[in-house]
Amino acid sequence: MRPFLRSTAFGAAPGAAFGAAPGTALGAFLGAARRLAGDFLRREQATVSVEAVLVMPFLLWAFTAMYAFYDVYHTRSLAIKGNYAVADLLSRETNPIDTSYLNGAGDIYAYLTRGGDDAWIRVTPVRCTRRCTDPDRRVLKRDWSRATDGKHRLTNREVNNDYRDVIPLIAEGDRVIMVETEMQYQPKINPVLTGVGARTIRDITMTRPRFAPQLCWTGLSCANE
Repeated sequence: MRPFLRSTAFGAAPGAAFGAAPGTALGAFLGAARRLAGDFLRREQATVSVEAVLVMPFLLWAFTAMYAFYDVYHTRSLAIKGNYAVADLLSRETNPIDTSYLNGAGDIYAYLTRGGDDAWIRVTPVRCTRRCTDPDRRVLKRDWSRATDGKHRLTNREVNNDYRDVIPLIAEGDRVIMVETEMQYQPKINPVLTGVGARTIRDITMTRPRFAPQLCWTGLSCANE
């Protein structure tokens, strides 16, 4: 038996198991290191400043992203509400409208949506003339088509080819007022940080004339141009 070895394994002073004789400087250092390590593992206290440094960048990004997402959805909501407002205004008209009226409606849309100079509207009263119950073969015609900011006026071919799936079924002789609006969204925060970039917001709604058979344009006979 070698008592010295047994004493080293179970009863020697800290540091002896690492090859340092008890009472030496190295033994004292290793013993202190073990005590400090044990205290560190048992502690539950923390330093707030260190936690703040670790968490604050993520919190700042989260608040920034939430604001960016809120802003784009808020703008989207304003855009569709502005479209509804213009469509409702047009549906109540009993007199022919003109360019000044349409430009005024465009200004209302830009004001409600904060769309600025890039916002525009297009109004196209549409009727069905043949096979009105067949969504794939019906013949649609526009009474007239006008837009603000010099935008393109829709033709009958475009109405039938590009808007057939958008325009609901219309009884023969009935009409709907198709209101198109568009605005540009510019994010207030750099898209690199949030992934929310610039985009075009476009809406199309249909409404029926409320107090008159159709919406007319000044100078036209309330029929196809």
